[in-house]
Amino acid sequence: MKKLILAVLLTAVACISGCTGEEQDSADKAGESTTEQVDQAANEAKEALGDSVTLPSESVVKVMADTWYVAGSDDVYVMKEDGTGTKNGEPFTFECGFDDENHITFHIVMTDTEEEELYALSTDTTGYGVNLTSLDGGDDLLLLPADITLLDLSDERASAIPGKWSDGNGNTYTFKDDNTMVIDDSETETKGTYSVAENSEGTCLLKIVVEGGALEFEYNLNTDGTEMDLQSPGTTTVHHWTKE
Repeated sequence: MKKLILAVLLTAVACISGCTGEEQDSADKAGESTTEQVDQAANEAKEALGDSVTLPSESVVKVMADTWYVAGSDDVYVMKEDGTGTKNGEPFTFECGFDDENHITFHIVMTDTEEEELYALSTDTTGYGVNLTSLDGGDDLLLLPADITLLDLSDERASAIPGKWSDGNGNTYTFKDDNTMVIDDSETETKGTYSVAENSEGTCLLKIVVEGGALEFEYNLNTDGTEMDLQSPGTTTVHHWTKE
């Protein structure tokens, strides 16, 4: 298995969607919490591997620590890594965990009213949005990050992405107009989806979502859209792809 495929699978460990198993369309109630057992396993790993290991529940909190808009409404959630946040300016506390139904759970308690909200949490097909499926009879929500603008494939910044690309190491990446894609490493074929976005700093981003995880790149295209340099945020390795 080639380097990039391996990177996708390793990245899945830290991604929201990597903890959920098969996505469930609906759920009447949360199963029994297994958060304590999951975190205990991580604590045991810490003893063997050192403090670089983060509790899974803490990892999800870090992912959620952001400003989110609710699709189709004016609601805004702002969350911090200390487990506090606001909904339209009203304070709340929140916890992320896991249950025995393979949900990642997201539990909010409003500070002033003590009203509670409980959701199953998973990423959407773009890899940027977060689906909140109500586990207590409330409305399902789609959260979208405030600092990300999804680009239509007709946009000049994204229009060259569809097509077949090669990384020079035997891997090809075929991006289709319906935002589905296929990775082929000559031994296996991996299907997924992709999205193109721009962050608040004006950087163009390509996100690949496969079963169990996602991988994001900052990308730069040459003038005629036949060559592309990609770099995962926070890393120094640059991947060079050529359009076939």
